[in-house]
Amino acid sequence: MKLFYTVSLLLLVSFCLAWTKEDYEIFGLNDKVTQDLGEGSTFYSWLDIDRSATLQEISKAYRRKSRQLHPDKAGGASKSARKIAEERFQRLSLVGNILRDQSLKRRYDYFLDKGFPKWKGTGYYYSKFRPGLALTVFLLYLLVGVLQWVALKISRSQDYKRIVNLKNDLKNSAWGGSAVPPADGSDRRIQNEANKEFIVSASGDIFLVHDGERILIDENDVNVNPSVKESVLVTLPVYLWNVSLGKLLGTIDLSPPPKPVSGPEPQEIKKRKKKGERIELPNGKVVYGRPNARKRK
Repeated sequence: MKLFYTVSLLLLVSFCLAWTKEDYEIFGLNDKVTQDLGEGSTFYSWLDIDRSATLQEISKAYRRKSRQLHPDKAGGASKSARKIAEERFQRLSLVGNILRDQSLKRRYDYFLDKGFPKWKGTGYYYSKFRPGLALTVFLLYLLVGVLQWVALKISRSQDYKRIVNLKNDLKNSAWGGSAVPPADGSDRRIQNEANKEFIVSASGDIFLVHDGERILIDENDVNVNPSVKESVLVTLPVYLWNVSLGKLLGTIDLSPPPKPVSGPEPQEIKKRKKKGERIELPNGKVVYGRPNARKRK
């Protein structure tokens, strides 16, 4: 943002430095003409000619207008009215000089197309862009959303590091400052300063004991790269949708899908074949006859 304002200021200064003395005279004369004749008036409209008028047409229109506005026609008027007529005639003379000079005419046409700067008390400056209320709210929404997403990313990274440091401290306490687990492979129970009980296994896994249950502590459970869906850029519009049109058209659920539970695959149960009648032979060998063999005749 600072870079944007710096570049804008440099461009503004370059424009000011590029303006010549003649440009300032055109700016001042344009302000007086529009103040006298009304907003939107131009040098061309005052002379009743088009911008494409030739030099001869400009000179002819100027002479015609000068005869109409000559101060001598205000001879019987008051002193103030005669002064106004003289000032208007002087402006007309300057307008005629600008339009009959090709270089000055090109400069006037340029500012007529691009816009004239406004007088700001110390010099002529282009008016700054002023966004409307809707655009301002939208830009603030984007800014807050991006900042909140960046803050969320930083917070997740800090949580990840905090868990890693906690596990390292617990291992050091359980294993007596050694990075190698005990030789007997036993689990060690320890308590931290907050009187929370932990179990450090020989494999390096650490569990929090809570209400008799073991809860695995894994830093990889922390998503250090949150998506944009977790920021207000998405959650706010979704919330507004769910409390309004979503009640009629269906709500949007941003919660992540449940993780699949891994477990042993069910084994296929083989059907046990029904055996026939058990028959023991004289030599002690046992055989089975065919099922339903006695039903045959």
